[in-house]
Amino acid sequence: MRGRGGFSVVELLVVIGVVALLVAITIPVLGRARDSARRARCLAQVRDLAIGVETFTGSRGGKLPENRTLLNDREYITWRAQLRGEGSIGEAEAWVCPSHKGSGPKSELGFVDDGAVCVDDVRSSYAINGHVLWRRDSVDDDAVRRVGVIARPSHTILIAETNRANADLRVSPPLLANYYGDDPGAYGYWHEGAAGVYGFLDGHAEVLGLLETGNPDCRWHSGRDLSADPFVPQRAEEVRAHDHPDWEFLVPEVYLGGA
Repeated sequence: MRGRGGFSVVELLVVIGVVALLVAITIPVLGRARDSARRARCLAQVRDLAIGVETFTGSRGGKLPENRTLLNDREYITWRAQLRGEGSIGEAEAWVCPSHKGSGPKSELGFVDDGAVCVDDVRSSYAINGHVLWRRDSVDDDAVRRVGVIARPSHTILIAETNRANADLRVSPPLLANYYGDDPGAYGYWHEGAAGVYGFLDGHAEVLGLLETGNPDCRWHSGRDLSADPFVPQRAEEVRAHDHPDWEFLVPEVYLGGA
């Protein structure tokens, strides 16, 4: 009897099919593992940023950093530059989420705000909560507000992911069309489930969908610890913990799982 000299066509097709099946199973698993690793790194970076702000605050008697600080009538720097300058978060990669999509991290360097130009900032995936701190004319490197005035530090966002250059993010209704509208990605959306990483005033970090930051209870401010809104002053009856039930009708698909 003659020995077989090779595979039959059927056997070869079976082998190819098995290999293709294994590849189809393995690639998504590896992709999810990489995404999970990137998310874990981003969470660690946001926690480090929150701790950096806490260290900054602790060295100034509880005063928080300003989101923008005037050096003189013509120049300003951002809170990101302040933290980097003090060595709290010095490495450039520590400011960039490894999952950042779009055109990449941006900075305010060269931006003009009320006649002053930004002369120092960091290309970053992260912005500070503008409801916690937002002043245009500060000439000090620390804010008037102390961290103790925040009613719920474990529930109040401090750091948010962003795809914009702005050093701070806000959620005032007149800004929604600007931040959403034709420029999706102002808020972080590049983690699994179109979620972003958010750091809180007590130093912890969470992965949340944008809608979760406003419902069932607003995590950007509680009303009690909200500074005066220069766009829409808050009515007295709204000075309380509240939600944003209209958000789901305002945000584009990219924030609803379409990333």
